[in-house]
Amino acid sequence: MTDVPTTIQPSQYICAPDSKHLFLATPAQLLLEKYLQHTSHRLFPLSAQNYSHPVLSVDCYLNLGPEVTVCFVSSRPHSINFSTTGLLFSGLLLYFCDSFVTPGFLKKFHFLKGATLCVICPNRSSLRQTVVRLELEDEWRFRLSDEFQTANAKEDQPLFFLTGKHI
Repeated sequence: MTDVPTTIQPSQYICAPDSKHLFLATPAQLLLEKYLQHTSHRLFPLSAQNYSHPVLSVDCYLNLGPEVTVCFVSSRPHSINFSTTGLLFSGLLLYFCDSFVTPGFLKKFHFLKGATLCVICPNRSSLRQTVVRLELEDEWRFRLSDEFQTANAKEDQPLFFLTGKHI
């Protein structure tokens, strides 16, 4: 299948972990991308139509649709990023973070109060390990109801993500 069925609403591309949701015969990556494109204005409300406060995406660019501006940076030590001094971000998007993303690296960036965090990992265990490793609980607030997975068949290994708010 090359695209998500159009008769299904974007909110059905994801579900709560371990739910009995209708699972789609669509790759997890495609479901996640389509979900983010269609709901980014609700997921990152402080960035919607606000180009001066982009969403910070680290090491992986994901298209969040036309209403949300994304600022991409690399965590690699040899990479050259543009200066973000004085820039306030409306969100943080972390997709499959590796060891180059550290708490110290993330502390270089400044976020609006109420900015949205979205951490995406291949499984629930790595999602929780990433939150702990990056010390995200120090500056971000989460709830169990903020954890989701893509609604694809289990055999295709769904992607898991957690959202939170900057405090």
